[in-house]
Amino acid sequence: IGYNINDIKKNQMTNKNQKPKLEIYRYSASIGNNRTINNNSIKRQKKPRRIPLTRHILFLLIVCSFIILSLTYVISHQTSSPINNKNPNQSAVLSDQYCSNNSYEKSVVVSISRRHLWACNGSISVFNSPVITGNQTLASDLTPLGSYKVFGKYTHINLIGSNSSTSWNDPVNYWIPFLQNQYGQFGFHDAPWRIPSEFGNIAPYSTNASHGCVECPLKTAAWLHKWINVGTNVLIVK
Repeated sequence: IGYNINDIKKNQMTNKNQKPKLEIYRYSASIGNNRTINNNSIKRQKKPRRIPLTRHILFLLIVCSFIILSLTYVISHQTSSPINNKNPNQSAVLSDQYCSNNSYEKSVVVSISRRHLWACNGSISVFNSPVITGNQTLASDLTPLGSYKVFGKYTHINLIGSNSSTSWNDPVNYWIPFLQNQYGQFGFHDAPWRIPSEFGNIAPYSTNASHGCVECPLKTAAWLHKWINVGTNVLIVK
């Protein structure tokens, strides 16, 4: 800040009663009283940001893990049968054989001698699984041969019954009855008390067979319960 001495002296000479006037202005190194800066004239070159190699590797691991999990999920849900069938007597050829003469829109065929079931859409097998059928040595416990109709679909119930030697009260996740006679109701259900290797490997004349129902692995029972309808045909053959 500065003031003009000449103006002060001039004012003092012309009017001694008036106070001197101060003229205030900004000094600048440039011409005129205002100074401007051109921001565009200052250029700063930024270096590109480098991502650490470890982050690249971590990203690739995450992507690969996601792809592997996705493929595993898709493959595991594409198979029509949840059970790996190693018995040559339960091949796809036999699946076609048991469904080839089916005239119903939907039908389930159970073979007691082969300890296996097939689900048929018309003449095409869409599903198959090993099962456990009834004890053929007891009239009350055998799985009767014949053609029947599904008359119910239930979840989370207890199957209660008895025969000449024992009684039972077994909780199951799925229950699909297709026959009722003097001995009670017969149907498809899961069997949580079984180990996976028993399905398809218990002879129908064994005392370890079922009490007449068609016992299924849990995944098979869940699939049937979702696919089958009340009124679906059930065929029990030798």
